[in-house]
Parts: sequence; structure tokens; C-alpha cells
Amino acid sequence: MQTINIFTTPQCGFCKALKGKLDEKNISYTSHDVTANEKDLADMRELSRGAMSVPVMVLDKGTKNQKVLIGYPDIVKALDLESGTNDEGEEKYMATLTCPKCDNKQQGEIPTTSCLPFYICEGCKETIKAQGEDCCVFCSYADKKCPLKKKENDCSNRACKI
Repeated sequence: MQTINIFTTPQCGFCKALKGKLDEKNISYTSHDVTANEKDLADMRELSRGAMSVPVMVLDKGTKNQKVLIGYPDIVKALDLESGTNDEGEEKYMATLTCPKCDNKQQGEIPTTSCLPFYICEGCKETIKAQGEDCCVFCSYADKKCPLKKKENDCSNRACKI
């Protein structure tokens, strides 16, 4: 029997949608909140070779068949949770992140298939975490907000919607 571990944050709209699809299909999984547990964040980063975005799914963790999937569309496609998932021709969104600790500015691509609750500042090398109920560091520290945010610049139910 295949085991499923997912690494998520409570604010991530993609994470909520993924859990909803898994629950709807009665697929059991173990969820790890990377904002609540440093060990879970470290495990996620090790298993995914450094990913800082969620959701991350690990199938058959610790076995020779282990498979790591990053981002909502890849996970949904791999588990055949819905038809018609297509990210071809996806628009790229760029923004400038400003580190709240050292004021370093760095350019980054806003992910459109996952949430990025952490980033490592190129200036001070600190791991920066999204503020409060924001789904990602772009919502907290960038000159442009994550495209998942609603037009009113808030997140319904404290999480961005897909």
C-alpha cells in the first residue's frame, strides 16, 4: 500500500485544495505543517532537495520507490485527482523581495502552482518566513502580491483561493 506524506502550511490555498481532493477521494495521508515544526521543514527540504514552496508530497517515503512531487498541478496529475490540469503557457510573475532583517532586495519568480512560505535572503542568509496569515513571502515582503490573492488584497478565510 502506497504511503502519502504531504508538507503544507495552514495559509496555503493549494495545500487546502489538495487536502480537500484527497479527503473527497478517501485517500489517506499524513500532513506535516512546516510552519509549526522545524523538523518537518528540515525533512521537507531534505526530501525535496531544497524546496521552499508547498505543497510537497512524498510517496512511499523511505523506500526504494520514494517519489517527491512539488506543487499542486504535479501532485494532482500524478494521483489522477482531476482531469484537465494544464499549466502550459503559464504566465511568469516576477517581483522584488525586500528582506525585513537586512533590507536586501532580490528578484524572484512568484510561483503560481504552489505557495512559498519561506525564502533564504541572499544578503544576510537568514530564512525569512511569511508574516501572519499571508500564504507566501511575496504577500508579505514583495513589491507585487501573489497572484492568488483576491482583488481586494485579502485572503478569504485567511487563505488564498485557487
